[in-house]
Amino acid sequence: MADSTRRTREARRLTRRAFLERGGRLAASVVATPSMARMAEAMLTLQLAACADETPGVGRRSGYAGPTVFQDAGGARPPDTAPIAGAGGGSVPSVDAGTAVSAPGAVWLGLYPGDGSNALSRAAASLDFSWLGAGDTVLIKVAANSSNAHPAVTSPAGVRAMVAELRARGAGRVIVADQSGVEWVRSTATGRFGSTRANFASNGLMEAAADAEPVFFDDGAWDSGYFAATLPDGHHWPRGLRLASAILEADHIVYMPRMGAHVLAGVTLAQKSAIGWLRDDSRHDLHNDAQSFYEKYAEISYAREIRERFRLVVTVSERVLLHGGPDTGTSYTMSPPLVLASDSLANHDAVACSLLVTLQRRGDTMPSGMVYDPATAPLFNTLFAAGTGVGGTGEAAGPWQSGSPSTTYAAHAFETRVSGDRAIARGWALSGGKPAVIDVRLMGEPLAEDLRNGLDRHGEGLYRTV
Repeated sequence: MADSTRRTREARRLTRRAFLERGGRLAASVVATPSMARMAEAMLTLQLAACADETPGVGRRSGYAGPTVFQDAGGARPPDTAPIAGAGGGSVPSVDAGTAVSAPGAVWLGLYPGDGSNALSRAAASLDFSWLGAGDTVLIKVAANSSNAHPAVTSPAGVRAMVAELRARGAGRVIVADQSGVEWVRSTATGRFGSTRANFASNGLMEAAADAEPVFFDDGAWDSGYFAATLPDGHHWPRGLRLASAILEADHIVYMPRMGAHVLAGVTLAQKSAIGWLRDDSRHDLHNDAQSFYEKYAEISYAREIRERFRLVVTVSERVLLHGGPDTGTSYTMSPPLVLASDSLANHDAVACSLLVTLQRRGDTMPSGMVYDPATAPLFNTLFAAGTGVGGTGEAAGPWQSGSPSTTYAAHAFETRVSGDRAIARGWALSGGKPAVIDVRLMGEPLAEDLRNGLDRHGEGLYRTV
């Protein structure tokens, strides 16, 4: 049965990368003139129709005063001086481990030899887990878009170490959860295509969650498995959105995304990983009514039910996915592995974006195949919203739809400057405004000179490394 399902999926599904490669050939002719491009978009968006709703929220754990990311690691050590492997010369010494960063919204950047498990364990010694009470339930939200291995998904080694850390600190129930992308998994009111459970078994995250409870949102019922979110003021979701009910079972939420490029959005970091919380119709709304695409996916994490529970975002990158994404691209090895952590999703994503942009400019990371192009990404998103490359549309899951109007998104300028990333800008707006400065604490091995210069240049002088 499983083999038959897999063969059917392989035979019928046009993957996002294959769709974009075919789309690239189409776009070469379609976008030859602006009028033809508009005509193609209009024709492709005639294929849509119907659905949406609303519901509650729960307060944070009693006595919790709010997140503080960093604590004194307790005991300094001599600064490291060796450059990152493959850095192309130059090194900048890191600060010692005993220097605490107390500023809210600081971003901790650590480079540690070994694998992602060791990197997370070393990082955890400097992170503040004072929010965690004995027996509390912690939900680790991973990025498991596909069945492909890290860096197409969250580092399994990092997840394994985070689960162990939470257990050691007294957590009760630890949940590792997500729902894969719609080209792989579709769950609707009429039926289902694929499963996140199967993807976890293939991409290594099932084994990583061996000492936790893996939860797959698409295993839940269409109605009771999701709830209507309480959205922030000024949101861009006129039809509302539905989030996985597993959120309501958690005392705390820890995001563990991956760092990667994305052929439609440009980048996929922590805030974009929040798409995994959405029911299928809300996902369609995001891509179909796309004029506020970036603002929409940023706002998911600021729904009251998530915001009250969010404590920490930690990205462990043994590898980074460049030039393509979200499922395939250039798998670039980080040696030593990189760990980013913050209590601010927007600040975390700002630093991650600056690093990603710089890595993509390295001479040893030349792209192959389909890459993000701001000139054609809006058209490709329109094709995607119309069902091209989406799994299960001719099967039990049926058409991908939401009842939203079709609007085209305008690509953002994330590659030129960090404030050009509209999702990051929206995250800042929802958390008190763009900061005057973001403290970036460098730990472990030194940060290569080109990456440090990239932080300065792309970050528009926003980062203060300490």
